Amino acid sequence: MATAVPTLSEDDLTSLLNRISQKNTVQSLIILDRSSGAIIRSSGSIAAHRDSESLVGEYAGMVWNFVKSAEEMVCGMDEQDDLKLLRVRTKRHELVIVPGKSYARYPTQLFADPRFILVVFHDTPPA
Repeated sequence: MATAVPTLSEDDLTSLLNRISQKNTVQSLIILDRSSGAIIRSSGSIAAHRDSESLVGEYAGMVWNFVKSAEEMVCGMDEQDDLKLLRVRTKRHELVIVPGKSYARYPTQLFADPRFILVVFHDTPPA
């Protein structure tokens, strides 16, 4: 028997995004459609950029391709396993990517909606 995966309502999603956005190091949020990579919502400094539509679209495409590649790798290692979280850290930024397919806590709220990929852009603190 298959287990039902809870989905977030629009109000729950908005509340979650507002809580995450209020964290000091969070710069931007992007929510992607899991099946197509289409941008559902974006906010923060990336979305406020003067060329935001093309910039957010470019980032969304790169993230979506990265998630798909990572899922293929995980599935290739063990078909019973699921990708839960990806973190990419550079000199300037840290991306936390929650594919939404499986249960993941970020930062304190359950984000388990299989329809979405949540991408959070953080400032990287100095070493």
